[in-house]
Amino acid sequence: MCLAPVNWGFSVFWMTLQRKYICANVLLIGVSSVAVFFNKHFFFAVFLRHQFFVAVFLTPKKVFLPLLSCEHLHFYGYYEKHVIMVMQKVNIRHHMIRNKHLLIAPLGLLSITAITGAFLISSNSFATDNTDVVDEINITVPISCSLEGTGMTSHNANIVNGTYQADIGSTTLKAFCNDNNGFAIYAIGYTDNEYGKTVLTNSTLGTSADIATGTATSGSTSNWAMKLATNTSATYALTLDNGFGSYSSVPASYTKVAHRESGTDTGTSATGSELTSTYAAYMNQTQPAGTYSGKVKYTMVHPNTAPVPTPPPAPSAECNTPVPNLTYMQDLNSSNKATVLSSMTEDNQYYLRDKRDEKPYCVAKLKDGNIWMTQNLDHDIKTDGSVAYTSTTTDVPATWTPSTATYPTGTTTWNYSTTTPESYDPGALYWSGTPGDSTPVSTGDSHYHLGNYYNWTAAVAMNDSSSYTTDQQDANQSICPANWTLPKSGNVTTSGSFRYLVTQYGWDSSSHTMTNPNIWNSPIKASLSGYWYGSLEYVGDYGRFWSPMVSGSYYSYNLAADSGGYVGPDGGSDRGFGISVRCLAR
Repeated sequence: MCLAPVNWGFSVFWMTLQRKYICANVLLIGVSSVAVFFNKHFFFAVFLRHQFFVAVFLTPKKVFLPLLSCEHLHFYGYYEKHVIMVMQKVNIRHHMIRNKHLLIAPLGLLSITAITGAFLISSNSFATDNTDVVDEINITVPISCSLEGTGMTSHNANIVNGTYQADIGSTTLKAFCNDNNGFAIYAIGYTDNEYGKTVLTNSTLGTSADIATGTATSGSTSNWAMKLATNTSATYALTLDNGFGSYSSVPASYTKVAHRESGTDTGTSATGSELTSTYAAYMNQTQPAGTYSGKVKYTMVHPNTAPVPTPPPAPSAECNTPVPNLTYMQDLNSSNKATVLSSMTEDNQYYLRDKRDEKPYCVAKLKDGNIWMTQNLDHDIKTDGSVAYTSTTTDVPATWTPSTATYPTGTTTWNYSTTTPESYDPGALYWSGTPGDSTPVSTGDSHYHLGNYYNWTAAVAMNDSSSYTTDQQDANQSICPANWTLPKSGNVTTSGSFRYLVTQYGWDSSSHTMTNPNIWNSPIKASLSGYWYGSLEYVGDYGRFWSPMVSGSYYSYNLAADSGGYVGPDGGSDRGFGISVRCLAR
């Protein structure tokens, strides 16, 4: 190979001898460059000046003029693209010289503003200068927003009949949010942990003594009101909305009370934005003596233009009594379970919410002395990170990252997997409550809400359950809320099992029946929700409820019931079927 590079702007003279051919290059600074190739049989010169060139080819017999075609070019390696590009730029054509002693092909003449070069290539090796390296760094600052409160229980007052009192206690809310588009704070009445409930209540006196929200300071009607304040001179001052700078009625739906159009500082020692709340109340002459309680819930959204928050579903008419002193299923634990049980009336229906999605569920203290869900689990498994499946939210030992999200309403996807998780949300559908009625209805008793359908692997919150092949093997984890679990089945007959529960309600092990009442009318409220395996089947005919225990490689134990009154606490189902989940407190 003979290579003659020319670098514009400084002088270079380079010569080499290869197989009797001499390649020389001379640069005239800032003016022109000359590439010369010669031996005793031929002479070749190219003159470049300001991106113009002249090529002369001499041999002992002939003078060859430049060819005008640039087709069928064959350049080597990385330099092919660049030479072609530059040749197009300076309109240089391919030239071939052949005599009995020499073949030169291909030839590219490179001339650009900063670099000028001439190449004579007869192999695929090359040389080049590379003096530039570009390094790059990218840093992402994630959005971080939180709302914190202090003094949340400081609003206490003794108010005698016929008097008004303002400025009852003070709560400081601090908002931290680095969203450059700001954030908003909404408020809603939350008495008895019910969204939109705006009265002050006394559980002993009943609803007739409830104190409504309002701004009256005298008269015949007792009422209570709220007021907010913010430091307008602070670095990250909030703007109050909807008149809450004066005493106002507690909102029955989410209402914007303050906002910022840009973010605040966050992190250690951040000051954030402050919002102060206080309350006032008037007691009329006839208000019964007693302690009345109410709550207001504040919620931050970002950016400031984000949609108004949507409250979770309200408790159903069948289960509208909260478990005393408890809001969430996950908050029921070994330290407070005895107290909670003693506060509940056996077989009465209450409700608790699941922290993962705020959905309310009917629960009851049943005859076996345990707290059970009395409606089917309706949790949509998420894979987008919006729900953290950890031991604080879910019945798993550490963390579960689901491999498959719940299939949405309307899909027919179902892979019948016995080892990987699948679940389906049929939407707001109910069993009618009539045995043999296979037509789901759009409204009904919440105990008979179909809920979601889970195959066994999803029910035990695993991504791969293929190692569970031994009869009676217990997964000992589940999709249930933390501190709740799947009831035992198979050969287990002790408290916490399906068999022990139905026995307390008159189950006959010989006939496998429950009578007076049957299982769907008893406080168990077992729903005949059927199966899901790509379509909804046998609603009103069968009900199946997973246990965490397997029956071989392809089946798992469950509670089985049918419209004829059959009850099998140790039934079995194909692990690939989608059936229902009921949980009980650990």
